[in-house]
Amino acid sequence: MNALESKILPNSKDKAYSNLNDEMTPLRETHVQTDTTNNREIIDIIDFVLVYEKENKQKEVIDTFLYNLLVNGLETQEKQEEKQVFVLIKIPFEKCLEIAEKIKHKMPIEKNNLDRYDLPDSIWNRFESLRPIEIVRERKRRYFTAPYNSSIRYKFEKYFDKNNIDQTIPTKDRCLLAYEILSRTTYSKRLEDPAIFSGNDNDRNIGIDRLIAQGIFEACYPIHEDYGFVDEKKTNRQLLWEYWARPKNWAIYQPIFIIRQYFGEKLAFYFSWLGFYTTWLVLPSIVGLLVFLYGAITLVWDRPTNEICDPSGMGNLTMCPLCDQMMCQSWKLSESCFYSKISYIVDNPFTVFFSVFMAVWTVLFIEFWKREQSKLQFEWDVIDFEKKNEILRPEFELKVNTKRKNPITGEEEPYVPFLKRFTRYFFSFSMVILMIFLVVALVIGVIAYRVSLIMAFPRETDQTWISLMTSVSAACINLFLIIILSRFYSWLAVKLTDFEYHKTDSKYENSLTIKMYLFQFVNFYASIFYIAFFKGRKFSKKYFRKLFHEECNQSGCLSELCIQLAIIMIGKQILNNIQEIIYPLAQNYWTRKISHRCNKKDEKNQSRWIEDYNLMSWTNLTLFDEYLEMVIQYGFITLFVVAFPLAPLFAFLNNILEIRIDAFKVLTQLKRPLPKKAQDIGIWLPILNTISKLAVITNGLIIAFTSEFIPKLVYRFIEFIEHEEVVNLEGYVNYTLSKNEILIDGKMTVCYYRDFREPYDSPDKFEFTKTYYYVLVARLAFLVLFEHVVFLIVTVMHWIPDVPKLVQDQIERENLITQKALWEIKPEAKSQSFYNLNRFNLNLPRLSESGQESATVHMVNINECTNEVNEAGKGIKTERA
Repeated sequence: MNALESKILPNSKDKAYSNLNDEMTPLRETHVQTDTTNNREIIDIIDFVLVYEKENKQKEVIDTFLYNLLVNGLETQEKQEEKQVFVLIKIPFEKCLEIAEKIKHKMPIEKNNLDRYDLPDSIWNRFESLRPIEIVRERKRRYFTAPYNSSIRYKFEKYFDKNNIDQTIPTKDRCLLAYEILSRTTYSKRLEDPAIFSGNDNDRNIGIDRLIAQGIFEACYPIHEDYGFVDEKKTNRQLLWEYWARPKNWAIYQPIFIIRQYFGEKLAFYFSWLGFYTTWLVLPSIVGLLVFLYGAITLVWDRPTNEICDPSGMGNLTMCPLCDQMMCQSWKLSESCFYSKISYIVDNPFTVFFSVFMAVWTVLFIEFWKREQSKLQFEWDVIDFEKKNEILRPEFELKVNTKRKNPITGEEEPYVPFLKRFTRYFFSFSMVILMIFLVVALVIGVIAYRVSLIMAFPRETDQTWISLMTSVSAACINLFLIIILSRFYSWLAVKLTDFEYHKTDSKYENSLTIKMYLFQFVNFYASIFYIAFFKGRKFSKKYFRKLFHEECNQSGCLSELCIQLAIIMIGKQILNNIQEIIYPLAQNYWTRKISHRCNKKDEKNQSRWIEDYNLMSWTNLTLFDEYLEMVIQYGFITLFVVAFPLAPLFAFLNNILEIRIDAFKVLTQLKRPLPKKAQDIGIWLPILNTISKLAVITNGLIIAFTSEFIPKLVYRFIEFIEHEEVVNLEGYVNYTLSKNEILIDGKMTVCYYRDFREPYDSPDKFEFTKTYYYVLVARLAFLVLFEHVVFLIVTVMHWIPDVPKLVQDQIERENLITQKALWEIKPEAKSQSFYNLNRFNLNLPRLSESGQESATVHMVNINECTNEVNEAGKGIKTERA
């Protein structure tokens, strides 16, 4: 085989739509494979790379697949190394157009001659001093687009790059079009004619993904750009490295439009949402910090805390054991001083205000993200993408045998009968419920551990130390179980979703997302819900005859809820960041070392495709895990923010680091992902919206039933009615205690416990007092009032339009201009249309002197072709409408 070497050609200064409609020139790597013997260029652009072992036992299958790729229009070139063979793939321009027409890929059809005004930028983006000139891009689209149709090719040809036709379509779109062929080419037999989208009904040996799953091919990936310069301009990868992936750029606006050009819309939407979310965390971080500081500063003046911490006063009261008195000893009230201080810091007079503020913030965040998302949809030309342009999943077409006519398109397509689909969904749903019950069982196990640990300590051990050790160790064990179960369920959720036969990628991802989030919701939040709403609840006097019960501290469960929330949230963030940094670096380092030993070549002189091969692979769960991590965090800072006002601040600090870690990982440690298109952030937006509404309920319940806000309010009110003066909560601690009698050191001793019950020597001993019902009514009244007020504010906030008027006007004007461009065919365009009719191989017959029938056929064919053009125009009109 002839020796091959690689070089990079300068990028032409084209005027294709790719450098105008995409807001910047797509400086991409253009590899040329040169046969040094014959000095001729073999392949000039690498759109995809396939890798297989040189000594592969399935060589016949590989040869068949590569041969069929050639039949289906791809250009390939093999590059052999010591143990692997790299197949470099290019999709020719005409084949790009053919596939683009089949999948309704949009291309420029008319220049945007509207008034040159840009869409309004967000406040964060207006800090121009933080945005280097190199990454500031014009937000206005210069071209209107329509799904490509060969019947009116001349309308699109005006915007082809005549100097370098391959540069007309951006790299990210070329990769997608090439992947359509790779994923739909058979390897069961050698093709005689192109067959990209068709095959035998029983043929399941189709697509590169199936070959990789069977281990026949080792990898399939688009190639990364090189760092540095092309045509005296920095490549996109170089720009992203300098202004995005480095931690020093934490305060610089993300180059979202370059991210979109390099990685595609799907990944760009994630980073855009993450940056928007992080920016919006600034205000709640400041407010939460102020609430926390207010509690810490005014702590010294809090009367109930001072009474509890006074060992010579109320602090000297003997408290009843927190478990069976045979296992646990009594303790002094002053031993709960530490927890009382924590409770006041997070449960101070401004806590209710902060809860209402966060409820309003969540709604505003969702509404303004919808507006930002609509801007990006227009600028990136993906409005209604999933409704009109999404194609069937190759896996769906391979697995489904039955077909039926689509009632909308009238075309035959794979179909799963209702009973079969219902059976699979029911099985999948049952497995999800089973896993949720498993999580609940583990939470009960952690509760049993806490009670057992309290009993295991010697009776003379300090109660504060026992409570602290129990809370911290249980939270750490819970965090460990959460991480282990998350790994297992991620694998199970993928298998269940594959089992369900989803028709499109969006439906597949939505189903996977719902499964994963339901499980992770229970996994991460079950123990927190237990502490917030169930721990220490005594619903009848029979409680006092039970030996197995877990009590809250005298200061309440809010302090323990704060500790649990802080450990799980912060611990999860730290572990995730360490894993995202160390794991890719370690694995790639080890892979490079093994590859270097096998190939025995200098790492610095390796070709780009070999360097990319040694990087970690991008999987279907890579981006999903990033979304899931952030949405779980969003739940922490909204559902339980009352118990931990610093949660938004820790989330903000984490996200600043998270953006740069994710950027570093996808740019340098992972193979370049398939640059998929997307319309939005998918089903994550409805999930965020649901969390926001649920947060109103949970925060209202925490304030009403877990915090001391309502009991203190009732105490002030009762004292004011009785003494007609405002009280400073003096005597509040005694107001919340009830009496019992237990055996201590051989004699009966009075002890106190936290509840509103009749004393042990009362005729109605251990029954609820009137004060309990006063407090209960006040709790319920506050909950109803709180939620109605917040939901009223939320309803008003929903009046904010999801699409800004300026964007809506642009969309409507684009539709109007696109319609005119399709229907206003000029005389010179008509003559060009007949030229294109011949290019479509319609084989129009000639009119002979004696053949009237030939003339008739000729006219019929012309009419049919004209109708074909008109119908195509109608189709594109419908697409844009």
